Amino acid sequence: MSFEDVRQDWLADPETFWARQAGRLAWERGWDKPLDDSGAPFYRWFPGGMINAAENCLDVHLSEGRGETAALIYDCPQTGAKDIYTYRRLHDEVVAFAGALEGLGLAVDDTVLIFMPAAPQTVVAMLACARLGLTHSVVVTSIPVAVLRDRIDDARPAVILTASGGFDGLSVIEYQPLLEAALARADHTPEHCVVLQRPEAGHWEPREGRDLDWAGLIADATGRGEPVHVPSSHPLYMLYTSGSTSQPKAVTRDTGGCLTALRWAVENVFGVRAGEVFWTDSHPGWVMGHSFTVYGALVSGATTVIYEGSPVDTPDPGAFPRIISEYGVSVLFTTPMTLRRIRRASGGSRPFAAHGSPLRALFLASERVEPELMRWIGEFFDCPVVDNWWQTETGWPIASNCLGLGLLPVKPGSVARPLPGYHVEILNEEGHRLPPGAQGNIAVRLPLPPGCLTTLWNDDERFANTYLKNFPGYYDTSDAGHFDEDGYLWIAGRTDDIINVGGDSLSGLDVEHVIDTHLAVERSAVVAAPDDFYTQVPVAFVVQREGTALDPAELARELRDLVDDKIGAWARLTRLVIVRELTYTASKKIKRSDLRDWLSTGGGLEVIADWRER
Repeated sequence: MSFEDVRQDWLADPETFWARQAGRLAWERGWDKPLDDSGAPFYRWFPGGMINAAENCLDVHLSEGRGETAALIYDCPQTGAKDIYTYRRLHDEVVAFAGALEGLGLAVDDTVLIFMPAAPQTVVAMLACARLGLTHSVVVTSIPVAVLRDRIDDARPAVILTASGGFDGLSVIEYQPLLEAALARADHTPEHCVVLQRPEAGHWEPREGRDLDWAGLIADATGRGEPVHVPSSHPLYMLYTSGSTSQPKAVTRDTGGCLTALRWAVENVFGVRAGEVFWTDSHPGWVMGHSFTVYGALVSGATTVIYEGSPVDTPDPGAFPRIISEYGVSVLFTTPMTLRRIRRASGGSRPFAAHGSPLRALFLASERVEPELMRWIGEFFDCPVVDNWWQTETGWPIASNCLGLGLLPVKPGSVARPLPGYHVEILNEEGHRLPPGAQGNIAVRLPLPPGCLTTLWNDDERFANTYLKNFPGYYDTSDAGHFDEDGYLWIAGRTDDIINVGGDSLSGLDVEHVIDTHLAVERSAVVAAPDDFYTQVPVAFVVQREGTALDPAELARELRDLVDDKIGAWARLTRLVIVRELTYTASKKIKRSDLRDWLSTGGGLEVIADWRER
């Protein structure tokens, strides 16, 4: 079927459309009806249905004769380790580890925090939690200690799963000092930490009574690791949005809806079939990793790739073409920032020019991509380049060209058309629909399709206020854009204070909260500045407190270091402007438009110091 045929099929009867997709999964008990709208604007897909995510990602493939098919390929350039996990092997390791966790007394409704590297055991940990009906929270190991502490306190895990260390480029990062510092400052104390000792990557000194050895726990396991079937609406995982220094905000994803949407997306958007190699260049802890490195690839019977390290820098940009060629990658999913780094280091090479590429397509995500970069990418990888648009909250693309349904004509700069499931509209500030060509707020009419967030962890009120309040009856994406006459969607950028730093979402308000803790700061304001490499970077405007003797340049350096410590160096705060005063609206709000104008024109503000990192 063509894209238009499928979209019309969905439009004719959305509930029947998604029920048909969900029917391809293995359910222990069928649902009562496809959609429960009795609690609108809180909707639930497939109420009454009972399902297990790990069973659908593993057991189903064994029963269908794919036990010897590769499920996971692991590649670690720092050690030279390479490994292939068949579906049977991955199933057996997940069952064994689930039995070990079961022996600790963990049960449905317990939460587990996973603080681990990009390694096969991280996938095993996620699937073992899903097998037992435990809600997991994977936290990437690059976050600051203060943020890790906040997430421990918010998730309140019964157990933390971790490792002795991992690789950051060519360097070994030991995890025990990071986790110990976070636990020392946290209010919540987990009962156990289960530690994977990796002699090649650091050492963990066990603490008696708390720490358990990963391998020893499996050897002594008393549980059987049988799949626990949970309601379709049961939270499969919580995923914290990046870098917040205020109250943590964790997107919560249900089980039945998530598996339904991801299988449909892998097969129809990305065009990946069972047995094909689908490489999502993402740590399992990011949303791309959750959706497509782990659950999407495996529920579809594809082969996923785990590469421990940055394929750009570890050991060099040649790692990308090597992995694609060596493992026969059919579809690659990565970010524009990664590809900019490859272009910068490539020296104009075209690695697949002579022999062709196994890639059928390369998909981009997380930020806008300039048309010239799309052209260069297509030549470098010798394949079509497909842009798409989605969010951590939605979990799968809102709009995209679809390889599995036949690619539509490409319009560089557009993310093509909204996918089945998403009633996307452009609204003005009063919530009225705008015609093609008019730019406004991008909103999605409720209900959201399966696979999107159902709420925020333990905070329904915040979910409603953040996403549903501005335009009743719609999910507010906080992005701006327009439709053209052909129904193609064009994304202009964020409508709130979110700054897109190389694909990671940074809240300008969070940066201000950090800066304002400095005793020499009276007030600050942070706005986004365009950047050729990172798409956007933050620029902080700071009013120094009267009577403080700190040199403005020294103050700027201290504030940059403070943000690096509290949020992370990924925030890229490399420019701070010390000003005499900020300008305000009549309602006493900072006129951020004046700050953006100053960045463009250099006028309108009395600047004391303009500090940039050298």
